[in-house]
Amino acid sequence: MPRKANGRGKVRAELEGVLATLADLEECVPYVQLRISQAIRRTGMSDLLVPALDELKRVTKDVADARTQVLSAVDRLME
Repeated sequence: MPRKANGRGKVRAELEGVLATLADLEECVPYVQLRISQAIRRTGMSDLLVPALDELKRVTKDVADARTQVLSAVDRLME
């Protein structure tokens, strides 16, 4: 049976879990952006969907920033 991580190992495991979640978001977002763009072209609902696409771009930047911060924390933890 594997041992439970403790101390630094536990923190590192938690940070790696966060990184996996952020990677999942980064993988999914381009597909959502594509779907929104297709909906704009197909329905002409740009007044509703363009702001949603803009918000998604902001969220994408926030996720990238969070990923950078978590990677920095992992690096500091491993020093």
